[in-house]
Amino acid sequence: MVRKRPLELSYALERFQQASLLAMLACGYLAVAFSGELDAAGLLLGAAALLARLLHLSRVVRISIAAKWVNLAAVLFLLFLPADYLWLSRDLTRATVHMVIFVAAAKLLTASTSRDSVLLGVIAFLEILAASVLSTNLTFLVLLVPFLGASLAALASSEIRRSMTGREVMRAGAPSLGRRLALLTALSGTAILALTVALFFVLPRTARSALERLMPASQRISIFAPDVVLGRFGAIVSSSKPVLHALFEGEEPPPGLHWRGTALAEFDGRKWFNSPRARESLRVGEDGLVQLVSDDQRRRAGRRLTYEVVLDFASEYLYFAGLPENLRIGTDVLVRNASGGVGLPFGPEGGLRYVVYSFAGPREVFDEAPPPGLTQAERGFYLRLPAMDPRILDLARSITASETGDDARASAVELDLRSRFTYSLDTSASAGSADPLADFLFVRKKGYCEYFASAMAVMLRELSIPSRVATGFVGGAPNPLTKWMVLRASDAHAWVEAWIPGQGWTTFDPTPASGEMESNLGILARFNMYLDAADTFWQEWVVGYDLDRQLTLAFRVEQSRRLGVPWLVQAYQRLLRARLPGGADTRSIGGSLLAIGGLLGIGFLLRRRFAGWIRRRTLVRPNARDSASSHEAAKLYRRMLAALRKRGIEKLAFQTAGEFAASLSDNLLNPLVNDFTMGYESVRFGRKTEPVLEMEALLRRIEALPH
Repeated sequence: MVRKRPLELSYALERFQQASLLAMLACGYLAVAFSGELDAAGLLLGAAALLARLLHLSRVVRISIAAKWVNLAAVLFLLFLPADYLWLSRDLTRATVHMVIFVAAAKLLTASTSRDSVLLGVIAFLEILAASVLSTNLTFLVLLVPFLGASLAALASSEIRRSMTGREVMRAGAPSLGRRLALLTALSGTAILALTVALFFVLPRTARSALERLMPASQRISIFAPDVVLGRFGAIVSSSKPVLHALFEGEEPPPGLHWRGTALAEFDGRKWFNSPRARESLRVGEDGLVQLVSDDQRRRAGRRLTYEVVLDFASEYLYFAGLPENLRIGTDVLVRNASGGVGLPFGPEGGLRYVVYSFAGPREVFDEAPPPGLTQAERGFYLRLPAMDPRILDLARSITASETGDDARASAVELDLRSRFTYSLDTSASAGSADPLADFLFVRKKGYCEYFASAMAVMLRELSIPSRVATGFVGGAPNPLTKWMVLRASDAHAWVEAWIPGQGWTTFDPTPASGEMESNLGILARFNMYLDAADTFWQEWVVGYDLDRQLTLAFRVEQSRRLGVPWLVQAYQRLLRARLPGGADTRSIGGSLLAIGGLLGIGFLLRRRFAGWIRRRTLVRPNARDSASSHEAAKLYRRMLAALRKRGIEKLAFQTAGEFAASLSDNLLNPLVNDFTMGYESVRFGRKTEPVLEMEALLRRIEALPH
C-alpha cells in the first residue's frame, strides 16, 4: 500500500488562514444582513461571493478572474456611489454598506496574495463594525462570538506563517495543525470574552446615546403610520416580531389589556387620520417624573397598575395600559396631541424605556373623572363624516332601536359586530372596493380589526355619538422565564373610543375573537420564549446597561457575598422542594447536581496526577509513532532532565547533551542516559524516527529507578 504524503505545514497553515478569513467575512455579512440594512441585491451578491469562495477553497471549482477586471468594477462602483446615496439608498450608512459588500465580493473572488488576505480581514472588520451600529439585537452577539474566534485564528495563523518565512519547516504534525490551532483559538477567545464581560459590567456605559444617534432613519420608523387605511393592518399581523415588553409590579394585570398609543378622529371613507393640530408640551422633572392627569384624577378611587415598558421598535407614541397618571422616562420634554397620545417632540426613537403608574377602573376609560365635557365645536368635530352609504344609518338604527342612552346604544353596536361578523385576514376584495366599509358590512361581513373599528365608529357618528378610532396593541403573552409580558407586531390592533356622558372617552372593541389570533403553545412557541428571554437579557443588561443597573448588579453581588454558604443551602433546598412545569419532582435533579459537584471536586483534587497520566499516555501516540519528529524527541529529553533533577542532578547551561551524559558517575544511570542521549541526537540531527520508541522505553526505566 502506498502511504500518502503528509501535508506540508505551510500549506496547512495557508488553508487554515483562508478558512478563518472566510468565517470572519461570513459572520460580518450575516450580522449586516440580520440588521435589515441589506436589500435583495446586496443579500444575493454577498451570499454568492461567499459560496463561490467556499467552493474554491474546497477545490470543487477553480475561480480565476483577472485583477484588471476587478479594479475596473471597483472604479465603476465608486462612480455609482453618489447615485446610490442620492436616489437609491438615500442614506449614507446604507450606501456605505453597499460599497463594503461589493468590495468584499470582489476581493473574495480574486484574493490570492497576503495583501489580499489583509484587505479581506479589514473588510470583515468593517462589516461587523457597521452591524454594531445598525443592530442592537441579540443576533449581533451570536455572530460576534464566532467572528472573534475566527479573527484570533486568522491572526495566529498569519503570525506563524510570517515567522516561518525563509526557514525550513517540518511536515510531521501538519494534518492535526488545524485542530490544534482551533483549540488554542477557542481557549483564547473564551478568556478574552470572559475578561470583556467582566470589564463591561464594571465600567459605566457612556456611548449608548451617541450610537443611537448614529442609527439610520430607516431604523426609527414606527409600525403605525400616521393614518389607518382599511386593509393595511393585515400586513402587520403576519409578523411575530416582539415590539413591546412590559413588566408589572405586584399583582397580575387583567387579561386582554389595550395598550393605547393615540386615536384618529378624521375619516375620508377609506382611512382614518389626524390633521395637524396644536400639541401640548409636557415638562419632565429633574428626576424624570411627569404628571399626566389632574390631582382630582389622582385621588379617584380605583385599581392602579405600575409597570415598566420597553419599546423594541421606533415609535412616534408611547403606549399605555389604562389611563396613565404618572410617568417616569429618561427625556426632557414630551408632547401630547389632542387625542391624548403622548410622544417625543423630535420624532420616533427606538429602545425607549419608561415606568407608568396608571388607573385601571372597572372598565377601560381613557378619560379623567369627572370628564371635562366636549364643547359644541369638539362635538361637531367628532361627528363629521363624508358621504356614506345610506344603508349604514339604517343598520345602526335597527341595531339600537330598543336601546336608550349612548352607553347602551354603543354596547349594542359592539355586540352586533362581534356576534354577526367574522374575523379574517383576507380583506383583498374589500380593500379594492370603491366603498370598502359598505362592502364589509353588507357583502363580505368579515375583515380585520380596522374594518370592525371603522364600522362601529361610523355607525356611532350616524347615531350622533362622538367617536374615534384608537390604535395600539391588545393582549400579549407573559414569558414565564422573565416574567415580562411580550407583545408582538401581530398584536397590533384598532378599536373604538366613544364619548359617553358622565364617563368620557370609553373603550369599545367590536372585533370578535378568532382562531387566527390564538397563539401556538407548541414547541416553536416555547422556543420563541427562550429566544425572547435571551433577547430581553441582552437589551436590559447590555444595550440598556446604565448606572442604575450597575448599582443593581453591585447590590446583588454584595448580597450574595454576605449571605455566603447559607444562601446556597437555601437555594438548594428550594430546588429540592420545587417541581418542574410538567409536574416532575426535581429531587432527582438536585441529587444529580450534587453528584456532579462531588465528582468535579474529586477531579480538582486529583488534577495533577490525572494530568501526568494523560501526558505519559499521549506523549507519543501509537498512530503517530511512524511520523515522530525531533519535536517529540525534545519533549522526551525534557522529561528525562526533569526526572534527573528530582535526584539532584542538574544539567549545566553550557553542557551539550553528550557532555552531560558523560559527566554522570552513577553506574545505574550512566548507561541508560548514554543510550537515551544517542537516540536523541540521532533523531534531532540524523533525521531518524525509529529511536523515539527506544527513547520512550529508556525514559520509563530512568523514571522507575529508585532515588
